[in-house]
Amino acid sequence: MAEYKTIKGFKVQSLASDPSAPEGQVWYNTTGNVLKYTTYAAGTWASGGAMNTTRAQVGGAGSQSAGIVAGGAGPPPGSVNSETYDGSTWTEGNNLNVANRLSAGTGGGPQSSALEISGSPAIYDTESWNGTSWSEENNVNLARVQAGGAGSSNTSAMFYGGEAPSDWTANWAKTETWNGTSWTEVNDLNNGRSQVAGGGSVTAAIAAGGNNPVSTAEAETWDGTCWTEVANLNTARQSVMAMVTSSSLATVGGGVVYPGDTPTVNTETWNGTSWTEVANLATARYNGTGVGIATLGFAAGGGTSASGGTATEEWTQALAVKTVTVS
Repeated sequence: MAEYKTIKGFKVQSLASDPSAPEGQVWYNTTGNVLKYTTYAAGTWASGGAMNTTRAQVGGAGSQSAGIVAGGAGPPPGSVNSETYDGSTWTEGNNLNVANRLSAGTGGGPQSSALEISGSPAIYDTESWNGTSWSEENNVNLARVQAGGAGSSNTSAMFYGGEAPSDWTANWAKTETWNGTSWTEVNDLNNGRSQVAGGGSVTAAIAAGGNNPVSTAEAETWDGTCWTEVANLNTARQSVMAMVTSSSLATVGGGVVYPGDTPTVNTETWNGTSWTEVANLATARYNGTGVGIATLGFAAGGGTSASGGTATEEWTQALAVKTVTVS
């Protein structure tokens, strides 16, 4: 049998006490004479503060303790309203310049450096947030709505999938990246779809679920150059709320199953290889937004109908120390 050093290139550390280690760390505890490792616990949802404005089809960005959402809020022409979250309370902020719904946000980027991308009726529009106000930026190349968004700031982002505004049944595979000045078309998704869950960065993003022309379980990861098909979600759905750290670490919750239009509470986590069902949302909903990273974020807005809601649920997934057992 191959030794750990041969496989990994280094020896297992021998430690008298358990360290504060990242996921996947392995060590030998000399006090208990056991082999241990770190992994993520199942995770839990908890109630957060309610938004001031009822919203669906909304974009968001930031973290669990410092988030922002903008636009959305029901039927056309959508809303200009934006709100920030401090981990307990939502506060009204300066408005978007153009009313918007069905837009994409950057998800896990900082609250003080976010983008609101495309949507309806502002189908080409891009706006950036600097922590105080929204500013108009250069437009996307291909107008579409209900696409996925990812990014680490308002100068580094991407936008993919979505529906053509001239034909709401057409699902696009187009992907564009943003460098703070302009949008550039890059390699397409393998499977075009709208209402796709997304997040991550311009070098490590994910696209999960969506509609083409019914709910799909398909997932793809982005490596900065191209999209690769990976293991499917356990539950096919669209309009899912996603919290993404990278292409190898993500959490998605809620969504709706079409045909049937059945909202779900289902939550799944991605470890780079497979999806695992974990703790459910308290309330079934879709068309909200996911903000934060895979282990610490929140789902805001959305509901059991297209009119949306104000609810916020916070997701926390802590590291756990496990002992290797041999039987």
